[in-house]
Amino acid sequence: MLDLLNYYYYIITDRVSLKNNNYYFTYKNNYFCFYKYNGSLNEINELFNLNTYMLYNNYQINRIILNNKKEILTLYDNNYYCLVLLNINSLDYVNINQVIAFNQRNINLNILLRNNWYYLWSNKIDNIEYSINHLMHKYKLLYNSIYYYIGLTENSISYLKLLSVDNRNLSISHKRVNSNTSLVEFYNPLNLVIDYRIRDLAEYLKSCFFSLKMDILEIVNYFKKIKMSESDYLYFYVRMLFPSYYFDIYDNILSGKMDEKSILKITKLQDDYEYLLYEIYLVIKSRINIIGIDWINSKFSI
Repeated sequence: MLDLLNYYYYIITDRVSLKNNNYYFTYKNNYFCFYKYNGSLNEINELFNLNTYMLYNNYQINRIILNNKKEILTLYDNNYYCLVLLNINSLDYVNINQVIAFNQRNINLNILLRNNWYYLWSNKIDNIEYSINHLMHKYKLLYNSIYYYIGLTENSISYLKLLSVDNRNLSISHKRVNSNTSLVEFYNPLNLVIDYRIRDLAEYLKSCFFSLKMDILEIVNYFKKIKMSESDYLYFYVRMLFPSYYFDIYDNILSGKMDEKSILKITKLQDDYEYLLYEIYLVIKSRINIIGIDWINSKFSI
């Protein structure tokens, strides 16, 4: 690794630290990470272009460094890596105010788009249903819970069809941000997409709920303080409805990264999360005209 950094980047350092398949080191009083790149090779140029755009427009973001062949990725040990200068190197967890601030600027770039939720979620369900019989024999906990979350996703997709309000509030967002995301990872330029600006807030709050870092009352009280456009409110509600928190763990279980029992932290809070959705619906309903989910509203309304 030391020879590779010297050869491709003219960096001479005597120590690198390996953490989660990434190599960290300092050079001339600057912090760097040599990230293992697991994303699509078709997207790396778009990520670099987005990074360049953000730096030019004074966004807070870490900087991708090209190698001496003017290439974004460098092959090492049969894997691709990307060198990133860590302008923000803090291991502190990102907070909700930082999440909201990151997504404030609207953007109009036709790259890394993830706002076609209808297609993405429909495709997700199709893939799961195709392999669902496999769960029956190997993953009993997943098999016993999957139909509920397929149904919740179908509710999310149906809700999208009902929306007559066009949302043009796209911003630079994250593939995923959660309550355990460090600032150095929050500003990682390889972790970005372009989506509706409420994406990060919804994903962060879902994570806070299921990691027990914020309870229902805390989330609702904080949400009451946030002012959004009509379209943002509606798309936020849809995003909260979509069970990304379940599918993230589902994918990690199937890939062997997590034990199947990890799904229990989600399923045991299923009823509480339904109540959170109802409370969020009431807050939004007090501000705009919104259609609720009948089975959730009838379950909790008096």
